[in-house]
Amino acid sequence: MLTESDIKNVSLEKSAESVNFCAAWPAARTGLELLKNIIKNPGLKMVIGMVINLGDGLCPSK
Repeated sequence: MLTESDIKNVSLEKSAESVNFCAAWPAARTGLELLKNIIKNPGLKMVIGMVINLGDGLCPSK
């Protein structure tokens, strides 16, 4: 579970004092997908979709 302090220390590089973005991405992606299904505004849905695509591009599934 991520805490507020973890969110402030997110990084794309591994280090002892930061949370690896790709390690947190599957949970974040799930949350964004749920949010995208709840939101009615098409513009906001598009923005959420772009964020999901960006995250998928940075952290491809294995």
